[in-house]
Amino acid sequence: MIKYVTALGILIAFKIWGGSFIPHEPTSDLLSDLAIGGIGGIIGMVIKTYLDLKDKLWVCLFARMRYPNTYIRVSVAYLFKIYVDGKYLLVKGRNIDQLQPVGGVYKCLPESSMLFNQLDILDDKEIPICDTSRHDLRIRVMGKNLHKFISWFESKQDREISNWREFCEELVQPGYLSRENFPHINYRYLHQNPFYLHWSTYYQCPEILIHEVYELIPTEKQQQELKSLLPTANSNYQWVDEDTIKRLGRANGAKPFAVAEHTNTLFNKDFKLN
Repeated sequence: MIKYVTALGILIAFKIWGGSFIPHEPTSDLLSDLAIGGIGGIIGMVIKTYLDLKDKLWVCLFARMRYPNTYIRVSVAYLFKIYVDGKYLLVKGRNIDQLQPVGGVYKCLPESSMLFNQLDILDDKEIPICDTSRHDLRIRVMGKNLHKFISWFESKQDREISNWREFCEELVQPGYLSRENFPHINYRYLHQNPFYLHWSTYYQCPEILIHEVYELIPTEKQQQELKSLLPTANSNYQWVDEDTIKRLGRANGAKPFAVAEHTNTLFNKDFKLN
């Protein structure tokens, strides 16, 4: 963005004053026309960048100025709001021993590797790479390239766009929900948490967490099967009310399990980690 603005300033200056330094009129006219074309092209790129980033623009500019050559940890995930009789269905996390919403990070496709190499994007060094975590959008990107990564993600090109995979892996494949009643699911987009940059005490680096929240729209049979899960909670999944989520698992003076902070995003679109 900064280089676009700088180039735009140079072209405008040439358009205004450049002709006086070039006595040959045809050459001056040609360069003036080229300058006009360049100004239009740069304005178009600036507008496209703004439309791609929208409310994320200022965070990206801050990251470019404050952490240009520092890696920022970015995690981009989708979460399911599964709500039955006043409680939310949560599952045990794979990497941290806590309950959290059904869902997980998006994955990139192999075709994204060229762009990721150009932007010097690295995998998250804290999560071991295995068949489950490979291609996760849990990455590290330098502040000067953050806006390009976000623009790529918003374009939906060369990345996962369906939210079925994590739902299936966490609920259907283990047998908590039947394949007969859950061959597929419907869901609606609710909101995305605020886009902000914070310092992660756990990872000891600047971090951005993006959580897109979707609400499960069950069929009648699916709703009945979900209700049948209510009394059968175990160490791998629990039904938890809003108050217990806000208290991160504490209820009636006890804390039988831990609840991830970002679970609050299910019912609070403005939630930010402390």
